[in-house]
Amino acid sequence: MVKGKSLFRLLNYLKPYGGLVAGALIMGILGAGISLIFPWLVKIIIDQVLIQKNLLLLLFITFGIVFIFFIKGLASYIQNLWVSKAGFRVITKLRSELYQHIYSLSASFFQENPTGDIISRMTNDVTNIQNLFSHTFMNIFMDLLILIGSIGVCFYINWKLTTLSIVVLPLVGLSIDYLGKKIRGASHLLQSKTAVLTQLIERTVSGIKIIQSYVSGHYEVEKFEKENELNFYLAMKQAKAKALLTPLVELVSSVGLTIMIWFGGREVVFGKLTPGGLIAFLGYIATAAAPLSHISNGIQALQQSLASAERIFEILDTAPRIQDLSESVSIQSVARGITLKDIYFSYGGEIILKNFSLHIAQGEKIGIVGPSGAGKTTLINLLLRFYDPDQGSIEVDGIDIRKIKIASLRQQIGVVLQDSLVLGGTVRENILYGNLNASMDEVIEAAQRAHAHEFIIHLENSYDTDLGDMGKRLSGGQKQRIAIARALLKNPPILVLDEATSSLDPESEDYILDTIHNHIGKDKIVILIAHSLRMVKDLDRIVLIKDGEIRDIGTHQELLKNSPYYCQIFGRDL
Repeated sequence: MVKGKSLFRLLNYLKPYGGLVAGALIMGILGAGISLIFPWLVKIIIDQVLIQKNLLLLLFITFGIVFIFFIKGLASYIQNLWVSKAGFRVITKLRSELYQHIYSLSASFFQENPTGDIISRMTNDVTNIQNLFSHTFMNIFMDLLILIGSIGVCFYINWKLTTLSIVVLPLVGLSIDYLGKKIRGASHLLQSKTAVLTQLIERTVSGIKIIQSYVSGHYEVEKFEKENELNFYLAMKQAKAKALLTPLVELVSSVGLTIMIWFGGREVVFGKLTPGGLIAFLGYIATAAAPLSHISNGIQALQQSLASAERIFEILDTAPRIQDLSESVSIQSVARGITLKDIYFSYGGEIILKNFSLHIAQGEKIGIVGPSGAGKTTLINLLLRFYDPDQGSIEVDGIDIRKIKIASLRQQIGVVLQDSLVLGGTVRENILYGNLNASMDEVIEAAQRAHAHEFIIHLENSYDTDLGDMGKRLSGGQKQRIAIARALLKNPPILVLDEATSSLDPESEDYILDTIHNHIGKDKIVILIAHSLRMVKDLDRIVLIKDGEIRDIGTHQELLKNSPYYCQIFGRDL
């Protein structure tokens, strides 16, 4: 049932290109018809040329074959061109839909699904479907035409002999159906396990320094070898089913061939069939047998493609858990600040935040500190609506953010993370990501405010320097300053720095502190999550979090006097 739904759903993507598909089908019918002429020409050559010694007819047939081959080749070229164009259009649309849908999914989807599996579905599975549209569908159609046409001509030549020959067809069909199901099941599981391998490779490449520094390569190799062996086992299971399909079809078909030769010979001996008729009949049976074998291969490819389609549709059918309400509104600025009211949030059965209430006024710069796992980053995820709280509300200018359009809300917030993402491309392109319409002067100004301009101008091509894959040519501090420049170019009312200095040297920290205190507008809200006293002590307020609750709140001086917990956290730095 699922298989049928996936097939019809895929076919719906072809509707906009019906003209190309119809043209390709017509060319296919023409090509199949021409293929059916050749056995009949053999019949004419034997019965009317060789037996009757008609050289003029032989000359006519000889030239006719050349012409027929030309027409067949032209039809095949046009058919392949049109079906490929339609197929590539469909795949382009499907890949675009998949990419856009993945972008719209909530953060929980990416937390619950391995990155390698998502990448595998967008690459390997889409390629399988591309093969389905470009080759498999048309090949099966052509083979069915030739099969049906060949059997039809066989009935015309000798209906008794044809009836005997097709007795084995139900057995062939049952063989194809039985093994086809096994191939499809094995293909689905194999594609899932291939995604696991992709994930392991991606993790190894991304974390190669940690793996090498801990000399834990043997552990990673053992894990990879285990998954690789399982992949081999599943691939062999699939290969055995594939390898068995064609020989089984041929074996069953050979029974029919034996019957035909015996009874056909009798028909010729008793004068009920001409020698050319028998040879042509056997030629048409051979012409029909080839499509039977091809169809079995086509069904293998179809089963693999449908398994891929199911994996892709699983993503497309996944609805974002966080969505705009029908009455959602847009906001253009933040004038009165942010209010968190009695927030409770849990994930995976664990309570992360509880009874959390806080108001942040416009223009206020606050620090949020606490031990790992206290819920600091969760606050930012809730503010950005990557998740919604179980209870309570977050308001921006008195409006519950669940009633604000997600894109509009996030447009008001600039975020700099601990491991800031530097995209491929140039420095300029990375900073422009904060505001794609900004001028070069604005890019430079943002870089200067983030203390990034100083090192950028010394790069090989300044702002046009290609940073390589994920900015590998930059140090951690340089990446952070580019990320801050990107956020400043966006010029949002709310700026969030989530552990943005945790791995930086003191000089880089000083640059960021100067940016926070001297290069961010006084009307902006700054939320700084940090573990360092020097990063938070000069902020307007510091919020201490422990076990998902606010333990203490105040200025640096107030907390020194009134909060033993504050002194406990920063005891060495005081």
